[in-house]
Amino acid sequence: MKTFVISPSELSYVCNHCSYIKKNYDIEPDSISAGVTQTLDSFEKKYFMGDVKKIDPNIKSGQVIDPLNISFFSKELKDNKNRAYRIKGKGDAIIKFDDNTNGIIDYKTSKFKDNKNKKYIVEFNKKILEYSPQLHAYSLLYSNLETDEKFLAEHSKAKDENKSESVKKTLKKIRSISINKTSLLGLVFIYPEKVKSSKKFIVDFDHKFEEVELDMKNFKNQLTKYLDILHNKKPPKPSDDCKTCNYFLRAGEIQNEK
Repeated sequence: MKTFVISPSELSYVCNHCSYIKKNYDIEPDSISAGVTQTLDSFEKKYFMGDVKKIDPNIKSGQVIDPLNISFFSKELKDNKNRAYRIKGKGDAIIKFDDNTNGIIDYKTSKFKDNKNKKYIVEFNKKILEYSPQLHAYSLLYSNLETDEKFLAEHSKAKDENKSESVKKTLKKIRSISINKTSLLGLVFIYPEKVKSSKKFIVDFDHKFEEVELDMKNFKNQLTKYLDILHNKKPPKPSDDCKTCNYFLRAGEIQNEK
């Protein structure tokens, strides 16, 4: 049975049809990552490094550390039906609390200001629910990092003569970021608020921390249902709510018209 490798980010905004095609046939549309988004991500990570109180003064004492901006593999894990899978990804931040527990943080450049618009509040809470699986997946990843030297060598991008040294460096990095017990999951919403200076385009950003309920049992139930879809013999039907599905359906209709 195939061992699927799952990225934490794919567990949000899931389109069952697209996920099936991607995982079983390695087909997905090209995506473009905006340079300004990557730059903002880098600034956010650097800003919140160190004392966790910078994120929120009410969080218990600890230090925010960098997960090194490197994608790591988890060990083979099992879902509720005893099917093997791995997680592969790179998170935004890990917290090393003074009580020897850990936190997982994800930064989101998104509107968050409270207002009286009920629709806005509903949509904001929906975002938190959608991002929750990502955080749980990162918790599983960093508490089960793959340390098998043969596996790491096989997946190293280093030249054959340098693989041994590459594996040693990877193991050292793993020891620095590996976690034991997660006690907090959280999102930090960040968004520009106002222009600070007219001489230069200097913008003030504000942020808001939102704790996400830690419920690993429910997450594993969700993950098992996701793997049910991937292991099916036939792909699910395209989704009406998925822009990618609609794009390809429309492209097919145009091709047929020709």
